[in-house]
Parts: sequence; structure tokens; C-alpha cells
Amino acid sequence: MKIELIDYTPDGINKIARLARATRKSQMVDDMPDDNFISDSVPEHSNEYKEWIEKNEKFVKTLIKVGHLGILEHINFTFHISEVSRALTHQLVRHRVASYLQMSNRHAKPKWNDWVTPPSIYEHNKPIGKCKDGSDLHVDAYDLYSNAMIYIYEQYTDLIKSGIPIEDARYILPPAFYTHISMTMNVRELRHFFELRCDKSAQWEIRDMAKEMLKICYNIYPILFEELYEEYI
Repeated sequence: MKIELIDYTPDGINKIARLARATRKSQMVDDMPDDNFISDSVPEHSNEYKEWIEKNEKFVKTLIKVGHLGILEHINFTFHISEVSRALTHQLVRHRVASYLQMSNRHAKPKWNDWVTPPSIYEHNKPIGKCKDGSDLHVDAYDLYSNAMIYIYEQYTDLIKSGIPIEDARYILPPAFYTHISMTMNVRELRHFFELRCDKSAQWEIRDMAKEMLKICYNIYPILFEELYEEYI
């Protein structure tokens, strides 16, 4: 699994603090400090700037605490997620307050031997029956799984070689083969996504992805994700 942060809304805390204050006034006003708080010759921020930042951070934390979460819809994150299964992306796209672009198997073929193997396949060590001598009969679950994937991929390529269009041959592909997807989601929906998918009851693959995404989001805007980070990471 690979997760790449493509883009996010810069200066998000100050942006949503300003937008939230505007809801209590007759017009949008610029509440930035009056003086030049950043100097070309002095890279350090002035005390006034630091106080303004702290004020906005405190204000946003209060808004989140009281449930005024509409402001969070004005900050977006865009991720590119690869080396995951379509079993994962089928779950992901159920979060509808987001925008997605996914690898198309109408035009792109999955690569040989690029599939997701669930941990239970590696860990499985239960007998499936008895031998003639009464001993337990064990079959390697990973061998069963990988042999099935290899067989299906061979049949898939044979169909294409025989003239079947890629868009039709793909019907026999299992969801375990790698796919990649780009996703843009606002912070309000991300928080809801993390609450559902970081939970221990979530399916393991999307849970692993959600936790890595939460770490990335927290590192950029800790104020917006701190209670979720403390609970799940």
C-alpha cells in the first residue's frame, strides 16, 4: 500500500477562522494584523503574528468542540492511493462526499503477480481433514490462494490474446489485483471517514489505509484531527 498526499488547502486554520467570524458580521473583513508581520530581512514572525495564529487556533478548536463543523468543509485534502485492492476501493467510494478517479481496467491491465494477500492467508494453519493414517491433513493456504490468482491471470491474458476486448476479459479478475485511486475529500468528511474506518471493527485493509491518512492529516493540521489521532493512533 502506498499513500501519497497530492495537495491540501494551505493556511487552512486562518482561512476557516476568518470565514467563521464573517458569519457574525454584515460583511467579510480582513482580520490580519495591520503591520508587516513577516519581514524580508527578518524571517521570524512577529509577536503580533504569533498571537494572531494562537487566537485563530483557539477559535477553531472551540468551533469543533461545540460541533460547528461546517467550517471544515472549506479545507480539502487530495490523496493518491496505490497498491490496494478493489475490495478496498469498493468500500472507499461509499463515502460519497468526495471526488474519485480510479485506474480503469477497460484500458489498463493489472500487472502480473501484483495483488493483495490478506494476513489471514499467511497466518492460516488449520487442518482441512484427516490423512489415511489418522494424522491431520494440512494444505498451505497461501499456495491455494496464489495458485488461484496465477491461474485466473493466465486465463485473463489468454482471453485477450484470443481477441476478447480488455473491458470484457476483466470480468474474471478478482478484486485482489492492485488498483490505484485518487481522492479529494474535505476535512469534515475526512473526520467522519476516520471515525468509521480507523475503528477496530473496520476491515483490515481500509483500516490500515485510514490510519496512515490520519497520520498525514494530523501532521499538517493537528488541531483539526487531534482527538481522532489520540484515539486511533
